[in-house]
Formats: sequence, C-alpha cells, structure tokens
Amino acid sequence: MTTATDLDVLIIGGGISGLTTGCYLAQAGLNIQVWEQADRPGGKIATHNQNGFLMEQAASIIMNFRPEVDQFIHQTGMEQYRAERLLHPQSKRYIMHKGQLQALPMTISGLLFSSLWSTSGKLRLLAEPFIGRTSSRFETVSEFIVRRLGKEFLEKAIEPFIAGTLAANPDTASASHVIPRLTALEKQYGSISAGIIAHKILGKRTARNPESFSFKKGMASLPERLARLPAVGFRSSHRVKEVLHKSENNWQVTAETPKGEHSLTARHVIISTPSYHAAHLLKPLQNELSQLLKAINYAPLSVVHLGFEQTAVSHPLDSSGFLVPRQAGMNINGNLWMSSVFAGRAPEKQLLLSSYLGGARNPEAVNLSTANSIDRVLADLNTILGIKQAPVMARIDRHQKALPQYNGNYSQRLSAIKQHLQAFPGLHLQANYIGGVSVRDRICTARRLAHSIIHSLDLLSQQKQPVSFNPQLLETVV
Repeated sequence: MTTATDLDVLIIGGGISGLTTGCYLAQAGLNIQVWEQADRPGGKIATHNQNGFLMEQAASIIMNFRPEVDQFIHQTGMEQYRAERLLHPQSKRYIMHKGQLQALPMTISGLLFSSLWSTSGKLRLLAEPFIGRTSSRFETVSEFIVRRLGKEFLEKAIEPFIAGTLAANPDTASASHVIPRLTALEKQYGSISAGIIAHKILGKRTARNPESFSFKKGMASLPERLARLPAVGFRSSHRVKEVLHKSENNWQVTAETPKGEHSLTARHVIISTPSYHAAHLLKPLQNELSQLLKAINYAPLSVVHLGFEQTAVSHPLDSSGFLVPRQAGMNINGNLWMSSVFAGRAPEKQLLLSSYLGGARNPEAVNLSTANSIDRVLADLNTILGIKQAPVMARIDRHQKALPQYNGNYSQRLSAIKQHLQAFPGLHLQANYIGGVSVRDRICTARRLAHSIIHSLDLLSQQKQPVSFNPQLLETVV
C-alpha cells in the first residue's frame, strides 16, 4: 500500500541543474516543484547590465556538440532568443607564447607546422599512435597527456585550457572525468589518433559539429525562462532545513519561507545544490554520505569585467580571447573578448573584456581587493592588447567556491556516493560535481536522471498527459 504524497518529485535547488531536470519531468506530466533558497533562479548563472555592458557572473557561453541540447533549447522556446557568435567558426584561438599572443592550431597539419612546438615536441606528437594503453586504473590529466602526447603539449595546450575553462589543475584532476572524450578514444581504439581516424573512416557521428552560443539578453535568460514555466513549480526564497525519509519512496521536506515554515511530501527528492550544501542536508540521514560530499573541493575564482572605448585598444580583438599557460607567469588564467563574440555585450563603439583570476592555479587571488584585482588584470592586458586608456567600466564577480574539482580518483568517490544512495530509494543528487560542469553537461545529465525517474514511476502505463510548453505564453521572459 502506497502512502499519499503531495508531489511526484521535489527538487531542492533552482540552478540550471535543478531547473533543467524539473523541465524534463514536468514535460512528462509529473507533479513537481523546485525550491530555491535565493530570491531568483539560476544559481551562479546571472547576467548583469551595467551602463550598457552585459556581463556574465559565471557561465558565458554554451559550448555544444550534443543534439539533445539543441532539442531542449527548441522545446523550451529559447531557440528564437539565441545569440549566435559573431566570429567565423574558423577564427583564431589565441594562447600566450613567449610574451605575445599566438594562434593555436586547430588541425593536425597546423600543429606540425606551427612555431608553437619545438622539433622534439612535434616528433612526440607524431609518436602518439605507437604509445600503448596504460594498465593504471587512474590517471591525472597531466599523466595521461604526457604519456600520450608529451609534456610540451600539456604545458602549451591542455594546461591553459584546464586552468582557463575549469579553474582546475591538470596535475590533480582526473583524466577520465575532465577530458573524457580523449580517454574514451584510447580505451576504444588504443590511441587518440587511431580513434579520430576511425571516426572519420567509419563516418561515425556520435554528436553533431560543435558550436557555441548564448542568448540575446545573456545566459540568465535560460534559467529565468525555465523558472517561469508553470508546470515546473519554481518557488524562490525556500531555504530547506530538513529532509526526512519517512518510508520507501516517501520523503518529507521542510523549508523556511517568507510566510513561515512549509512542508511537503514527495515520492522522489532531487538535491541540486553544491556538494557542501547537500552534505549539510544529508548529515542527519547518513554521516558517511555527507562526508563524501563535504570533501569535494571547489576552486575560488574572480571574474573581472572591464569596459573600454574602442580607441583604447590597439589589438583587433579578432578572436574569442586567449588562454594563458602557467609558465607564462601572468596574473590571469584567460581573457574573453565578449564584445567580439556576441552582439549587444557593450555599448556602441565600446568593448567588453572579461578576465579570470584565481582558480586552482592561484586560489588566494579571489581575496584581492577590487583595486588590486583590476590593477593585476590591467598589468597583463596593457602590453598584450596595447591598451592606451583607462577602462570606462569595471565590475568584479567573486566566487569563493566557483567550480567543483574532479580531483584524485573521482570515479571511486562517485561509486561510493552511489552505493550510499542505494539505502535511500527516491533520493537523487543532480549537480555539477557529477557528470560535468558545463551547461551542456547539466542539460544532458538532467535528461538522463529525469528519464530514470519517469521509468521508475512507470508513467508510460499511466494516463498522465505530457505538458506542452507554448513559447507564446512566455514572451515577456526574455
């Protein structure tokens, strides 16, 4: 005999992970709610408009090669609000090298003829197909790349990418979780080169051609729209204080709200908060699971946005920006030229440059004062880009815990977490410390979890009607 419940699913956390999962569940006709402790949706994703400069607090771009992401954007009505890149897909991608910007080759032939690599470095790249598989069950990114492609490729290409986009350290990051596409090629084909060639010969298309995009009014448009979908049941200012396991597939969750305490029961509970928040909520249920979650490290990061007059910058800014290898000895990890990437990011005849300070490479940088942060960024940009005037706008977004770090034997940690969850039917974890930190990854993992829950509730044999999201109902969202 089943116990009556208020909801099919209650989701704790209204960031992109929770809202996307909620959207998939609501589309299937489930009765759900999403509780968020802040007064707005989106979590760290937020867009700020200051004097006509449109700045992203966290994620700036959706890098996508997955068809399910395209489908999701279309289903939610966000397709018409996409902001496409101004740059050509084959535009330059810069990296700091010997004190100046140099275009990073994006093809094998380009790599072999580029002055970025020494002769020994090029020979090492050519040797990759002859390197055997490892017997190790765990490798860091550095160990994997050095073994397959050499130290030079690690320092000049992979390390800047890991530090600049994930705020991570390749010396401690798990290769299978941080660069899964490369490790999968070795696992299946014996080498990265063989895998790439096999895919071309066989015409294997596991994903469509990669592209990057945002939204005309910024990344916050996506979570804001999802939160407005009536069937998603978004509730702001709901700070969860207790999660009780009443019986199998029967949970009671209590939150503090502006109107007092509020409790609901649900068959399934999804915790879509950072791991340290999930650890706090789950400690009364099981201390071992709480400790596993609490031990996940997060890298601190500051995003420094600077606005300039066009005449103040000598460089043509003909790219999306540049990344910085650690041996370059600079303050910043990378710099995005947002006004070159998307229209509407800066007022007419002005530019927006967003730089990243800190991360695992220099965690203390997040504590710098506003003046010191700006000074350090300008010290790097002045000579590189030929800046001749002071910025006309400045803003800093600080994140003491910006991105989870997939360090150590992360597969072992996730397996232990999964094992502990088996003791609590109907309890799920869905956040960026599981399955990838990008918006693309969050949409794909949300889809998988939602389908698993739908299957467990056997909706296909019930008479619930899927929900159709009519874009016309939400024209004011974006």
